[in-house]
Amino acid sequence: MTTPSKRKEGDEGLQGQITTVDLQDESSARGRIDNVDAFMNIRLANVTYTDRWGHQVELDDLFVTGRNVRYVHIPDDVNITATIEQQLQIIHRVRNFGGKGQGRREFPSKKL
Repeated sequence: MTTPSKRKEGDEGLQGQITTVDLQDESSARGRIDNVDAFMNIRLANVTYTDRWGHQVELDDLFVTGRNVRYVHIPDDVNITATIEQQLQIIHRVRNFGGKGQGRREFPSKKL
């Protein structure tokens, strides 16, 4: 059974997986996820695009803008909890580049 998800943190961890993306206009695209960005834009390769009337077209690649994504189906063999935790750790490492306990120093501390 495939579980739909709207979580972009997990989507970045799905790169290389074959999945189905349901679109806002009731069409869908099934293919390998090549890239996902922070705006939920998804680039798929080896795509079978199915329009709302059921007509299918084979495409080499397809770029879907984030605003057109309704659901991303998570493959059964993906542990989505572990995938999301892994992506959050990556985000945490990037945000806390100052070292342990130092955090990000956006504003200098005032010495009174």
